[in-house]
Amino acid sequence: MKILVLVKRTWPENIGGVEKHVYMIAKELEKKHEIKYLTEKEVGTNKWEIWRNIWKYKDLFDWADVVHIHDVYFWIWWYKLFNWSKRTFVTFHGWEGIYPVPWKNIIVRKISELIASGNICVGEFIKKYYFTKPDFVIFGAAEKFKNAKILRKDAIFVGKEGKDLEFYKKLAQKMKVNLDIFTNDPKAASYFYKYKYAFVSGYLSILEAMSQDTQVYAYYDNPLKYDYLNMTPFNSAGYQVPTWQDIADIYEKLWQK
Repeated sequence: MKILVLVKRTWPENIGGVEKHVYMIAKELEKKHEIKYLTEKEVGTNKWEIWRNIWKYKDLFDWADVVHIHDVYFWIWWYKLFNWSKRTFVTFHGWEGIYPVPWKNIIVRKISELIASGNICVGEFIKKYYFTKPDFVIFGAAEKFKNAKILRKDAIFVGKEGKDLEFYKKLAQKMKVNLDIFTNDPKAASYFYKYKYAFVSGYLSILEAMSQDTQVYAYYDNPLKYDYLNMTPFNSAGYQVPTWQDIADIYEKLWQK
């Protein structure tokens, strides 16, 4: 199958959960499929610029059997209206960090959901706060690392700078542990096994920590973030962290819809 992926930025040039998600599933899918990408490097960052530039890549859209967009489905709104039969899918990752969620953001996602051929939501909370009806709900996955058993101590933070990190710094002081901070290291996922505690707020880092048996502390400061963290199977008895192949299989099931 020929797959065209649209995503703002790519890993590892840009460190982020969405970028890594796309990179990791592509590693699995490329074993059986041919994948090409369109990013903001090609189409720009302003919506009018994007809508104009998308048409320059019509041959790429024609080449693809499936077009899959990560979050930025609005990029192809106009293209889709003139190419209604094209099979296009979307993954909705997380939220924009604004609470309460602005109605504009909800409407943009709802339009994208209605136009797309199918969708994946990363998190159950999206159904509650964006009124999305997903074909599949996922939470991410983690690589499997073979790590030496060592005496664990202290804490690790993997994520972006901001108020979450400031809270975790205070938590480390209260717990009297050292906090090692990684905000821009593409190899950070392989470090969790060295630490007793993981101070992380995103699904991907939480799963990476869990897969290495590191105790997770996650911070929330509003009801949405509380639901983001608690509307998950992470605390369920017998829960197994999915592999990226498991997630790639879900994408293939979606495209067969």
